[in-house]
Amino acid sequence: MNLQPKTIDPGWAKRWTRQSVELFRRAPGLAVGVMTLFALVNAFIPQPLALDVPITVFMVGLLFSSLRAVDHDSGNSWTATWIFFRQTSRDLAHLARDAFLVMLVLGIVFALLFSLYSAATHSAGTIKPNPAYWQLPVWLRHGTARAGNMLTLGVFMPSMLPMIFLTMSVGNQPLMHYVTGYKAAILNMRLAYTVFMGGLLGCSFLMPVLRQIPSLWLGCVLMTGFAVSFWWFGAWGYLWCREMFEGASENARRTAKQSLPAPSHNLT
Repeated sequence: MNLQPKTIDPGWAKRWTRQSVELFRRAPGLAVGVMTLFALVNAFIPQPLALDVPITVFMVGLLFSSLRAVDHDSGNSWTATWIFFRQTSRDLAHLARDAFLVMLVLGIVFALLFSLYSAATHSAGTIKPNPAYWQLPVWLRHGTARAGNMLTLGVFMPSMLPMIFLTMSVGNQPLMHYVTGYKAAILNMRLAYTVFMGGLLGCSFLMPVLRQIPSLWLGCVLMTGFAVSFWWFGAWGYLWCREMFEGASENARRTAKQSLPAPSHNLT
């Protein structure tokens, strides 16, 4: 594995779209399962303070494990996902701890700054939600906000995907991997602007929509869209990192499912 980022060859959008569709077709149930888990985690698991950071790290780690499994052992994708995830869980836990502490400190600092700003301006710039918004189910209100935050933090922040990919590949070295991810985004500026900046702008626009246009069906559409985007652009992130650090510009060959041999009843 080459830890130095490089410029991606032209035609990446068409190439990754084709490869992502191929990976989905190899194990559609696994992909839908990851999307469903993404929606359930954000809808029903509380994430106070900066606990969304470690949850995001583990969710992206699970996504990458599933993509690696479908890429290299598609015939046994569910079992391979669990094996890959278990092998990297300790490094992911260390990264989650480090990222949580950093984001907790930054969150406290920014909260103090915003509270001072709000007190000085008497909350003049605050846009209050539609009163009907509070009539929506709690899981939907919290789920759409958390899903947008997880998508923003885990997928569309330019250096986050390479940092998690490298952590799962060579171990937890957060500062070095973060710098490497930042360099990768600089080297691939068109990719960073098109995908990551476009995704950040899209999330920042869509997340407040439900507060102003409260609707059950709209909330469900947003949750579904965020879940699909998590898998789709996460797959693009996996393909980007695989091509950049491993030099593999195509998916591995599809493998056949291997069944375990039947247990023998011969006691001799």
